[in-house]
This record gives sequence, structure tokens and C-alpha cells, in this order.
Amino acid sequence: MDNLDNFKQFVKANPTFARFIKDGSMTWQKFYELYDMYGEDSNIWDDFKKIETKKNSPTLTDIVNLAKNIDLDKFQDGVNSLSKAVGLFSDLFASKSSTTDAYKPRAVYQRFDD
Repeated sequence: MDNLDNFKQFVKANPTFARFIKDGSMTWQKFYELYDMYGEDSNIWDDFKKIETKKNSPTLTDIVNLAKNIDLDKFQDGVNSLSKAVGLFSDLFASKSSTTDAYKPRAVYQRFDD
């Protein structure tokens, strides 16, 4: 195995490194250069390894904090506009179906009634 393959294995064993890539504080090139200079066993990796990855499922505290940050007036406005849109669509489809039901074509051989 060459050095790049060893680095890939090292990164797979330490998935917290991807967090630094996502926030823009590091690049894979910088990580590789550090790996090439210091190796796997250096204490330089301690700062990068000790960061905990956040769980995917939200906790009750996360949900409560999210609920605290909701602006109820904006939420109500959004619900009202959604309700209006649904009403418009239902009126559109209701009027369309009522006009098609009321229309009865006359027979081809029949003349207009005067």
C-alpha cells in the first residue's frame, strides 16, 4: 500500500475529519500534508479526533429550542396563505366540474328552439 491508500484508511477510521472539510476550516489536501509529515500516531490529530459528531436524531431539547424560535405570527400567515391557495384550487376544480355537468350538447339533427 502506498501513502495515499494509508491516508484513505486513516480517514475512514476517523470520520470526524469530514466535519472540518464541511465547515471550511480544513481541506483534504491540508489533512494529507499533515499526515505525510507527522504520520498517524502524532498528537497533532488529537484536536481533530476529539470533536464529537452530532447524532442524526434530534433530542427533546433540540425540538424545544426549535419551538422557542418559531415566530407564531409568520407561522399563522403561512397557514393562512396555504389555506387560501387550497381554497382557490378547490374553487377552480369545483367550478370546472359544475360547468361540465350542466352542459348538455344538443343533437346534430335538432334545430334551435325559438
